[in-house]
Amino acid sequence: MLETAIRLLDAEGVEALTMRRLATELGVSAMAPYRHVGSKDELLMVLVDRLAARLVYPPRPRDPKGAMLVLWSTIYESLAEHSWVAEVLARRQMMAPSVLGAIEEIHMAMRDAGLSIEAAVRAYRLMWNFTLGSLLVRAGAGSEVPSQQRELRGAPDPERYPILAAAAAAWTATHDRDTYREDLGTLIDALLSIGM
Repeated sequence: MLETAIRLLDAEGVEALTMRRLATELGVSAMAPYRHVGSKDELLMVLVDRLAARLVYPPRPRDPKGAMLVLWSTIYESLAEHSWVAEVLARRQMMAPSVLGAIEEIHMAMRDAGLSIEAAVRAYRLMWNFTLGSLLVRAGAGSEVPSQQRELRGAPDPERYPILAAAAAAWTATHDRDTYREDLGTLIDALLSIGM
């Protein structure tokens, strides 16, 4: 049932997944999926946790920034494999219990870098929001809809928007590149340098 739900979500997105649709895909009665989960939200949580449990974290460097880069990049790449996951996490405010170990390590790395618990929590939230936003942008970039952002940033009226016109080439050059890891490194450096 879970693999069928993941396949449906990967192909058609969150809105396409209903318990009735899942039952049809499985060739069972409409109520059969409810024997395993109580609702669509519960099913989504089980799926997110299952995907998180599959994460394989490579060895971490001893330095705090390197450890954070490895952990966050692993989370990002794994979540990016299923574009619907970012939407589920953002809209439904869910969290996979199986990712708590990585979150603990991220907080430990921030503490090792000299941040207080309060500053580590704020820094974590900033990095999570950055990661989630990057995933949502990446999912949108993969859609078949033409990019209005590319159109507007690529050729703004130089009389009205001189700075944006001057930046158009830089925007265009980075539009199709996934700069997550590089940008994350910059964010971590900034957070550690100000000590939050």
